Amino acid sequence: MENLGEVELKILEEIKPKPSEYELLLKTYEKVKHAIEETLSKHSIRAEVTLQGSVAHDTWLSGDRDLDVFVLFPSDWSREDLEKKALPILIEAAREIGEYELRYAEHPYVRVRLGEVEADIVAGLKLDTPTLAKTAVDRTPFHTLFINKTLSSEQRDHVRLLKKFMKSIGVYGAEVKTRGFSGYAVELLIVAYGGFREVLKAASEWRPPVVVNTIGDKLTRELLKKLRDKYPDSLVYMPDPVDYLRNVTASVNARSLFTFIIASQCYLSNPSVSFFREPVAPRVEELLEKTRNRCIVFLEYYLKEPLPPDVVWGEAWRVASTAPRVLGGFDIRVLDYSAWSNEKDIVVIALELESCQLPLFKLYSGPCLGHEGDRIHGFIKKHLGRGFGPWIDYKGCMESLDPRREVNVLEVISERWSEFTVSPHLKTIKPVVELLNEEVFKKLSDLGATRWLRDFILKKPSWMEYCTS
Repeated sequence: MENLGEVELKILEEIKPKPSEYELLLKTYEKVKHAIEETLSKHSIRAEVTLQGSVAHDTWLSGDRDLDVFVLFPSDWSREDLEKKALPILIEAAREIGEYELRYAEHPYVRVRLGEVEADIVAGLKLDTPTLAKTAVDRTPFHTLFINKTLSSEQRDHVRLLKKFMKSIGVYGAEVKTRGFSGYAVELLIVAYGGFREVLKAASEWRPPVVVNTIGDKLTRELLKKLRDKYPDSLVYMPDPVDYLRNVTASVNARSLFTFIIASQCYLSNPSVSFFREPVAPRVEELLEKTRNRCIVFLEYYLKEPLPPDVVWGEAWRVASTAPRVLGGFDIRVLDYSAWSNEKDIVVIALELESCQLPLFKLYSGPCLGHEGDRIHGFIKKHLGRGFGPWIDYKGCMESLDPRREVNVLEVISERWSEFTVSPHLKTIKPVVELLNEEVFKKLSDLGATRWLRDFILKKPSWMEYCTS
């Protein structure tokens, strides 16, 4: 494992939690644990309250105020038991702890706030082996055992550096919102390659499909074939050391993978603290100046009901990726698209278009020499008197130049929104269609979309400045 350079040591000093932070989180955990155990005792239910995730692994970053509290119920309970019997107990305990809300992943869980700290209280099963897992949650305690047994104290700091690096370049998180690398995947990358720089060196040479060996000589050809058969669309294959047939990086998409590869190459050739820090946002006036003579349109969908975050993001990306194809059929060229949500009551799709105005006339191509007479005469009948033509070009084909019925792109999108809004919960919501201006920018910024707006407007990540030096 390589020694850390000056840049890494500087960043590590910033991101490694201070003793007071450890004290705050562990005291809060004890309060949450006590409240849950009291509620369990009241209902005469046996379960084990455990600390999981990055705090339990000691790979968390300074400033993080999140706890993953897993309550492990008897192994003979079913998934239905976890929802019908366990969840009400967790809600009852949460009421005693503080302000709480119900959240949704594979199954519902409770998020409770105590001062600065948020704790996710999750129900799972206490198992002897991860192969008996009935939900993804059930593997988590085995992940904690593996990481705590495998990572050295020094390597935990390397995990912190890699997490911060990935967060800053926008590829951290396996959820649908990002489709990047989970915290566990980051830890396993350090396990596989040894250290921060070693991971970046390996990633610099990755070509998909990438295989990251986390299980040594147990990764046989037969096992790799099974993984590829199970996850045929994956770009990165990383077997879970506690469940060899699970691909930890199945969710990583092309954008996240390519971003990580390029950023790794650029950092190694020119290390800078900029790879670990969010860029300072330009003033609103400067950002809006960058949009001069550009056509950036927002579609705002106001949700009718609360939805799990992964559902919100899945539907948002589905609409965003469908829009370019559908709008292309109306000669509207989409240069770039993105999606954002506050995960509560609004989804916003951003489209950068080649132009906000379509040409006044559209060229229609018709039948050519040798086609049946019915097609030729049908084309003439359809276009005669509508504009200029029809005429016969020098290739022996018929063409006509007709005026468009609609030339304002915003009007076309406002009328045709239902043709690309194909996701279940959004398809009944007519979006507000707006051109980017100062008022719209302020409205979306107030909702928490400032970084997203900045990234969509500027396009180029700030760290890319260091790729040419």
